Amino acid sequence: MDVNLKKDRNFRKKPSVDLSTMVYGKIPPQSKELEEAVLGALMLEKGAFDTVIEILKPDCFYVDAHQRIFSAMLRLAGKSMPVDILTVVEELKSSGELEQVGGPFYVTRLTNMVVSSANIEAHARIVLQKFIQRELIRISGEILSESYEDTADVFDLLDSAESKLLRSPITTFARTTTPSIKYW
Repeated sequence: MDVNLKKDRNFRKKPSVDLSTMVYGKIPPQSKELEEAVLGALMLEKGAFDTVIEILKPDCFYVDAHQRIFSAMLRLAGKSMPVDILTVVEELKSSGELEQVGGPFYVTRLTNMVVSSANIEAHARIVLQKFIQRELIRISGEILSESYEDTADVFDLLDSAESKLLRSPITTFARTTTPSIKYW
C-alpha cells in the first residue's frame, strides 16, 4: 500500500506558476487575461493597433508567448501588412516561433476570448502598469543586493541606483504615457 502512495506522489501535477520568478514568496505583478485580451483585440480590430503601439512594447508582456506574438505584430506593421489571425500565424511560422507560442490554435484562441476592443486602451495601460511594477521590483532587487556589499561606497550606490532607474525602460514609458487610468 505504501508503494502505491509513493508512486502517486511522483505523478502529481507541477504547479502552473514559475516559482523561480517569485521574490519573497510572491508572484510578480501580471495579468495574463488582459494580455490575451489585448492581443486578441489587436487581431480583430484594425484601428486597435494604432492605439496600443503608443503604449506597449514586447517586453511589457509577462508571458513569453505574448511577447513573441506582439513582436510578430510589430514586424507586420513595419511591413505595412494587416494584423489579423492569418497574417500573425504566417509571420510566426516564417520566423520559426509558431510552435513556441502554442501553435495556430493558441493564436486563434486569443481572438475567441475578446468580445470587443472598446476597452483596449485601458487594458493596455494595465498591462503597462504591471510591467512597470515588475521593472521596479527587478531594479530594487539589484539595488538591495548591491547595498549589502560592505565594500561598496554609499555614494557610488546612490549613483548606481539613480542610473538604473533612469536607464530603465520604465522611465521612457512614464514620460510617453499618462500616469493613471481614468475609468470615468
